[in-house]
Amino acid sequence: MHCTLRRRSIISAAHLVMATALALAAPLARADEVSSAAGPSSPDVERHAGSHDTGTKESGIIPGVLIGPRLGMDLPAPTIGAEVKILRYFGASFEYAFFPKVGIAGASIGYSMWNAAAHVYPFGGALFIGAVYGHYGIEGSVSSPQGSGAVAVNSKFLGPQIGARWVQPSGFFAGIDVAWAFPLAYSSTSTPDPSGTAVSIQQTADRYLQHGVPLVGASLGWLF
Repeated sequence: MHCTLRRRSIISAAHLVMATALALAAPLARADEVSSAAGPSSPDVERHAGSHDTGTKESGIIPGVLIGPRLGMDLPAPTIGAEVKILRYFGASFEYAFFPKVGIAGASIGYSMWNAAAHVYPFGGALFIGAVYGHYGIEGSVSSPQGSGAVAVNSKFLGPQIGARWVQPSGFFAGIDVAWAFPLAYSSTSTPDPSGTAVSIQQTADRYLQHGVPLVGASLGWLF
């Protein structure tokens, strides 16, 4: 009889262990099913879940600052320069252009320009507003068997600017700028030639430049 009671006790204990194991395994099984339905976990998923990445580079070699070279596709000549962005909300740029003298309408005409701009990014994104200050100069010469002449046009300018800079996580950026350059100090001079070409160039420049000119361009560059 004692053997029978011992056997029943062992069987009851085994049943209790199995029931307990099943009770504990059920929630784990449900959790595993939910995890499988949601898809496999990966370090990338976990990293992105807690990331505040805005999809744009915001800091470089200097913490909170991005700086690098830029190439501008402007008219009448391409520009080279530098671009800076500070703490997402502030920026600046500098560009320079030089176009050697080429023959146009019976004259040799050359062009040079530089400008510096300050930018404010009101939303901390791509769009900015700002101001641009700079100088441009045009020099021309006319030469013929009858005689020669020359013309020079110079202007310092200041104006409002609006544009955008799209900065990739790698640091590559593309941009566009639109501004109006109001003349601060405009001047034009000419040495007449027998054909009257130099004077004609001066008169044309005065007609279209002395009241201001639009500045429109696109740029590419890399920020470090």
